[in-house]
Amino acid sequence: MILQRSEAFYGRAEVREGRPALRLVEDAHYLMRVPQLDKVPVIFDAARRMVPESLDHHSGDRTPTWQTTTWPDHQGPVTDAAPDGTYLYVGAIHPHYGHFVINTLGRFWPLLDVDERGLRPTLLCHGPGPDADWSGTPFIPEILGRLGLSVMDLTTFGRPVRIPSLLVPQAALQQDDYAFPVMAELCREIGRGYYAPEEVDADPQPVYLSKTRLTGGVRRFSNEEAVTDVLEREGVRIVHPELLSFPEQVRLFARHRVILGANGSAFHTLLFAPPGRRVITLADRLKLSATYRLIDLITGTQAHYYYPVGTSSHTGAGFTVNFVLREPETVAAELLRKIARIDTLRESDLRADPGSWHLSPTIPPLPRRPGGLLERLRRALPGLG
Repeated sequence: MILQRSEAFYGRAEVREGRPALRLVEDAHYLMRVPQLDKVPVIFDAARRMVPESLDHHSGDRTPTWQTTTWPDHQGPVTDAAPDGTYLYVGAIHPHYGHFVINTLGRFWPLLDVDERGLRPTLLCHGPGPDADWSGTPFIPEILGRLGLSVMDLTTFGRPVRIPSLLVPQAALQQDDYAFPVMAELCREIGRGYYAPEEVDADPQPVYLSKTRLTGGVRRFSNEEAVTDVLEREGVRIVHPELLSFPEQVRLFARHRVILGANGSAFHTLLFAPPGRRVITLADRLKLSATYRLIDLITGTQAHYYYPVGTSSHTGAGFTVNFVLREPETVAAELLRKIARIDTLRESDLRADPGSWHLSPTIPPLPRRPGGLLERLRRALPGLG
């Protein structure tokens, strides 16, 4: 077996009920980057205590050292005050697509509850301001536009200031930790204008999201082209996401019944697509970030992750890690077989090799199908779940 199925994830994948917290902080303190910390600092209250809702973090077992609840030693009193008005803190504006979706957009959910006739709060952020050059990140003004905003609605300060009245939302999704359903609600509101209802699943041609034209990044399969050559000959559409606009990517996810590709931030677009997408992913490790699982859970994605057995790796060529498939043509042939079984893929994988992968505790049980193999096993073995 060349592709080993895996449903193991590092971190946590907790879907929480209700809405995230929304805290009103009077006389909040907005600081700039702190040299001792390697992330954008959080918001502090009038008593110089960190506002926990403002913190962007990973799950408990990956807690970075920069998390702090103390006022930076070098920071004196903050005397400058921001103009009057109510502000909404939307965190750091990340220029990378994946991090913008996961680490920035999750704080915009309160805008869903703002009446169109009401007065919107001023959006306070860390990072680029309205005068920045946004040409390299066209997805940011595009996404803001779907919320009735523009980059001119973002407010940032080049100095520490006091904010008289600041709403600090808890993130609707925290990387490798938890997510609230409102994250999917927000993203579907952004994405639904890019496709018509009758377009959903209208195109049966499978699509593979390829990294072969990227010249740099974090990780890739360096001989992926050997896979895409086989897939393309067999009728799979090969797409390079970086060459498509954000609306085109969302429409692609909506129209096609099956999307394939190597794990990466291109799959974060699932959040903006209709629920219930079908995905087959080549994973560069047996354990993936729980963020993928969180997205699958809140979008109802039927996702299947496979690690190519015998994969090796090396550094260089503009990427942090280059993974090398041992048998790329065989990987492609196996992907084609899995596409053909997409509607019952998980059960057929378990039936074919029940010991080749392990179930994470966060994975829901397989559905009970009357008369199916699992149902017969449950009747024969009462102790089976």
